[in-house]
Amino acid sequence: MKHCSRRQLLKTTLFSTALFAVPSPLLAATRPALKIPPLFEVQRGKPIFLNMQNTQTSLVSGKRTEVWGFNGSYLGPTIKIKKDDFAKLNWKNNLPQFVAINIQGLQASGELIGGVGKNLQKGETWAPIIPINQASATCWYHACTLANSAYQTYRGLVGLWLIEDKESAKLGLPQKYGVDDIPLILQDMQLNSDGAQLFQQNQGAFLGERLLVNGQEAPYFNVPRGLVRLRILNASLSRTYELRFEDERAFTLIAQDLGFLPQGKTLNVIKVAPSERVELLVDLNDGDNVSLIVGKKRDFIDNIRYFFGSEGELVDNTVLELRPDGLAGAFAQKEQTWQFVTDAPSLLSAKVQQERAFHVDVTNATINRNRFDPRRLDVSAKLGSVERWTLTASAAVGFALRGAKFIVESINGKALEESEIGWKDSVLINGTVTILVKFDNTSSNNYPFTFGASDLMLADKGCMGLMLVQ
Repeated sequence: MKHCSRRQLLKTTLFSTALFAVPSPLLAATRPALKIPPLFEVQRGKPIFLNMQNTQTSLVSGKRTEVWGFNGSYLGPTIKIKKDDFAKLNWKNNLPQFVAINIQGLQASGELIGGVGKNLQKGETWAPIIPINQASATCWYHACTLANSAYQTYRGLVGLWLIEDKESAKLGLPQKYGVDDIPLILQDMQLNSDGAQLFQQNQGAFLGERLLVNGQEAPYFNVPRGLVRLRILNASLSRTYELRFEDERAFTLIAQDLGFLPQGKTLNVIKVAPSERVELLVDLNDGDNVSLIVGKKRDFIDNIRYFFGSEGELVDNTVLELRPDGLAGAFAQKEQTWQFVTDAPSLLSAKVQQERAFHVDVTNATINRNRFDPRRLDVSAKLGSVERWTLTASAAVGFALRGAKFIVESINGKALEESEIGWKDSVLINGTVTILVKFDNTSSNNYPFTFGASDLMLADKGCMGLMLVQ
């Protein structure tokens, strides 16, 4: 029998205790299978019913808890609609408090989007009919209720909204939803021992210690070998994610927010701020399982350390473990250069009719030293015009606008290459960002557009402004 010292015994006991205490998703063999939000494909004239209501789900394995969602499920269905179709929406609020809803990225008038100007009271319905006039994009819908958007979004009022056009269908990209075209909704949360959500309205930034993807922690997904498309939405309240594969493999960024880039960009790491969406292509023809992660790769000891205390850090930094299955694809995609048609770079040569500067004070939740005031108009823009906005912030923070779109012109004084320029509605401010904003949709005093922090904790404290386009 081997003898050990008291110190060795104590270390062994602590390690064993830690092993049993660590959440099961940290152990790869016990990961849950990724849930795919149900797909609702819109046919012309087919209504889209979205009922906001209480429901139950298991955010932690084996523990049912009350959450919010749509149509009886945590999170909403993925709405898929084609350009030139009509979205015949039917919102209904079955929750105990009033809710305003935003479809982030949708290019339509303020009266049709609703936003902060349209509160649905308990039991109320609203049925706008929205023409879809924009190119292929990954949008999303979520609560935008004044001073309460963070809580309501956190509870589960989130869903994806995909737009397709004739051109995107011919590109040869992975298009089998939930097979090789995989939606990933990222949320960080605080959970109690019963698996229920914890939230404090009056705190600063919200940085949960548990990372959920489509409502599950550190899931896996079986994918066919070949090219896989990941549609990633940062639906977290405050956290910006730095994403990479654990083996540092390259991937191709093909789209951001409101459409394709002119050319796919090969990367090993990408940052995604709240409200941003990115579409990534990864080649899984060769090799074994691989995980998409946040931050740096960790070993088991790192996971133990983070579990026992690193405030604001994720207990498990795994986004998704991809498990390729079957035979390799007939054609390797490694050397392919992806080219896309977009008019976004043409905005660089457009006449700029107005220049504005906005400074976000993260500590005081202000923009240009002002907090949100529903009686104050912050931006009045002319329909069809282009403006240059210079964005700065006291600390790195996400920024978003509704009802309009923009391209990023420069970051910290460095102009973007034309091949990097695509249509966006959300961006990370980390230094100085210059954007060119295009106003193609009208808003009114009753149904204004808004702009400001995409960190919903800051937005609820007043870090936003009103925008009128006429």
